[in-house]
Amino acid sequence: MHGDGRGVLAEALVSWLSLYGVASAFQVYWNQTTRSRLERCIMFLLECLGALLFVRGFFWISGIKFFGILTYVVAAVIPLAILLYVEALLRRHFALWAKTFVLAGTAFFLALALWGNLHAHPLWLPVFTSYILAMQLVLSGAIVFHDRADFAPIEGRAVAAIAVAVVLIVPFVATDLAADLGLHMARVGSVGILIFVHAIVVASEPRSNAPRLLVANLAVIAIAALLGAIQSYVIGDVRPATVARSAAMFACIILLVMIHSRVHAYGQIARGPGLVRSIAAADTRTTESFLRVLDRLPMVAAYRLLRARDLSAYEFWSFPGVFRARSEKVITCNQLRRSPRARASNASAGSGDAIYHAEQLEDLMEREAMTHAVLIQESPVTLLLVQIPSAGMEQAAIAQLGLVRTVAEAIERSNSHA
Repeated sequence: MHGDGRGVLAEALVSWLSLYGVASAFQVYWNQTTRSRLERCIMFLLECLGALLFVRGFFWISGIKFFGILTYVVAAVIPLAILLYVEALLRRHFALWAKTFVLAGTAFFLALALWGNLHAHPLWLPVFTSYILAMQLVLSGAIVFHDRADFAPIEGRAVAAIAVAVVLIVPFVATDLAADLGLHMARVGSVGILIFVHAIVVASEPRSNAPRLLVANLAVIAIAALLGAIQSYVIGDVRPATVARSAAMFACIILLVMIHSRVHAYGQIARGPGLVRSIAAADTRTTESFLRVLDRLPMVAAYRLLRARDLSAYEFWSFPGVFRARSEKVITCNQLRRSPRARASNASAGSGDAIYHAEQLEDLMEREAMTHAVLIQESPVTLLLVQIPSAGMEQAAIAQLGLVRTVAEAIERSNSHA
């Protein structure tokens, strides 16, 4: 055990304790059988962060080369995981130079880590530290300075929540890198990782709020620092490193409680236990009155019912064919954002207009800033567009919208025969 043995052990314990927060967030996406690209990228990032939190504690305590190699193998992959996540979040590809920078750095430092020449090398470790900081600046800039006009308001709030976490995580992670370089500094990077994980969960909520998230994180830091100072005073060791480690432990505990409560609430939203009761008590005289049940679903940010007269700018009579080609009654905008080749492979043989019709539906959804399209009725065409931008809700959203569609279709049929 290097340096202050008790201090290093405390840092390792905080790292291992932080695993609970990562695992709790990961469970939200693991339970989904249908996942969007953003959800898959979140899972990959959480897997990398969890592996890092687990392995590095053993390296800090023992200094064994094997654990050092594992630690930096995972650390070398994390920049790539963050790149993929940010691209999926922004729905935009990074510039070629930025992708090349991250991919080349990942490949180079991964090879060095596997060779065992990264975790303790006097040259490559500082270079890797500089690469990590540069990568964080590039990705932070992409998030903070994104074009807000490209997003619906709720998507903009999600991106803003992640931007807050990215800005806050940098100084915390810098302490880990500085300690690995041999500087006498307490490692509190686990707190930064938990702040980031908490932001991922918050950003996945339909009504995320970046200013409130910033205030909450600053409050956690302030309370943890105060408690850490009090504990250090009580035990008679008021060195800055001791205060920092004590504060990191308190911050970790507070953030774990916050993540746990968010995940629990998230599960309640996904299950939608009140949907059936809402449907039973709904006004079913018209489809419009019935669809007010969507106002009671926390995952739904907005919705709009469109009939033939609202779709006159499109070849709306072709929209049912788009749903039939996929054997679905609920389609997401992400499913329509496929390459023309993928669309053509899904289209039936001889249907040369299938791609164009799918693009028309995609254009309609983007114009209305909606994420899901529900075919209520084929003739006359009745379409429900819903905005559910929250990651981790894909499976629950499709299931609940399917239930709403079934009732709405029955109402449409009964009214047409009345």
